[in-house]
Amino acid sequence: MNRLWQSIIADFKQRTRQQSYMITLLLMAALTLLFFPSPESEYQTLVINGYRGIYNSAWVGICLALLNMLLLPLICFYLLKSAIEVDRRSQTGELIAATPISKQTYLFAKWSVSVFILISIICVMVVGSIAIQLYYGESYEIDLWLLIWPQLIFVLPMLFVIASIALMFETVKWLRGGWGNLIYFFLWNGSTVYIIESAGIGSIMRALDKEVEERFPVIDGKTNVGITLADDNNPIKTFVWQGIEPTMGDVWAVLPFLIISLCCLIVAYFCFDRFSINQTKKSEQISWISTNVTSKVSHLLDSVMSSLTNSFMFTQLAYLELKLLLKNRSMFWFMGLIGGNIAQLTVEKPLLVAVILPISWLWCSLVISQLGQFEKQSRTQELISYSQKSLFSQGLTCYFAAWSLLMLAGLGSIIRFASSAEWLLIVQLIIAVSFTVSLAYFCGALSGTKRLFEGVYPILWYMGPIQGALYLDFFGSNSQISWSAGVPYVFSLTAVVVLGLALTLRKRSHLFQKLI
Repeated sequence: MNRLWQSIIADFKQRTRQQSYMITLLLMAALTLLFFPSPESEYQTLVINGYRGIYNSAWVGICLALLNMLLLPLICFYLLKSAIEVDRRSQTGELIAATPISKQTYLFAKWSVSVFILISIICVMVVGSIAIQLYYGESYEIDLWLLIWPQLIFVLPMLFVIASIALMFETVKWLRGGWGNLIYFFLWNGSTVYIIESAGIGSIMRALDKEVEERFPVIDGKTNVGITLADDNNPIKTFVWQGIEPTMGDVWAVLPFLIISLCCLIVAYFCFDRFSINQTKKSEQISWISTNVTSKVSHLLDSVMSSLTNSFMFTQLAYLELKLLLKNRSMFWFMGLIGGNIAQLTVEKPLLVAVILPISWLWCSLVISQLGQFEKQSRTQELISYSQKSLFSQGLTCYFAAWSLLMLAGLGSIIRFASSAEWLLIVQLIIAVSFTVSLAYFCGALSGTKRLFEGVYPILWYMGPIQGALYLDFFGSNSQISWSAGVPYVFSLTAVVVLGLALTLRKRSHLFQKLI
């Protein structure tokens, strides 16, 4: 027990000192503020039949629980999915494997620290919600039980599941990298409604609907969780909600989450290789055919591309950066890239714009997520910091390499648009590619890891080009409406600003590395 406790304390200190932990705390604090807009604000977030509860402890507690159940599974998964990777990257895994710490002790310590980190985030949000309630002044009476019990009954069991799934994804080899991040995003997106219903908070929402219908005339009987705009004709009214007490049904609803958490921990235990190198050698032997074919094709393409790019130093460096980005990509990845372009040439235009082209960009997202932190992962920061080559020019060549890759992924669309003289769509494509690469560069430079971009980009990708949310659609699936609203201009400016911030962050990081 003493060994387990020492492992928990050491790991907790290490992971709470990471920059990503502080960024997540600030992000969740900001989301808490946005989810509780001021009473005079032009929008509200939880509106039931045209009504919202005043900001008392009961209403704030249930709204905070709803916010946590919607966003914590997504945001915190990418924060936690580095527990074992930290030991792999720091090359301390072999030392840990040589100690008497068992697999179950090591994994349970990692899981416990993940839960503690999530609880600390919840505590920050609870404190922030209390401050918001007092600041708005609709109710100065603080009832801690009404604030906390929704977090204990509805949110805490979900925290166990998030920590278990993150640990399981790290132990299963094919889920360990970027593919696991993308798979989890779609898993979260498809299970959000089920999670809310299973946790019992759905019954609370139905009880709220019923209470509002009984107390006030029914207008449309709709509950909106999201942004509801208020106007002079249909102002959002308020009512006093005193809250309800948890029932045994709410307590029993915790059981499925505990079972899922336990199953994920069991899978993690059997899949964890305890930092064995034999598994890596075995996988290399299995994939020798794919590696052999890929190397031959790469050698042929290398000779062709070298002859095309050797005329200028910039293009030569950009090609070398592109080779680094594509290093260790499997034959199946290249087949997917080619298949995406073939699909772009054959499908109908609405399907091309709305689905095929965004999927082709998503296919390359795991490659460009290396931008801004590739030197840190490959441990070449010192070499680049002391090199004579300009960091600015090196950053631009890396940016251009990733930009060229995304343009290559959309080559079929470019040919289609050019053949039909749809130059505006080509401009939109260039803007979307520039914004995507700038965002990847900025996320990598800010966090020092790939996970921030791999978590943020799928959200923008899904809400924007796929769902067609106007002000998040960086491609502009509905071209006329997008240009009328000025969205392409906004994303063009954002791409330039974000790239400038990324280059600045990268320069400061290298200067700091040079000083130490």
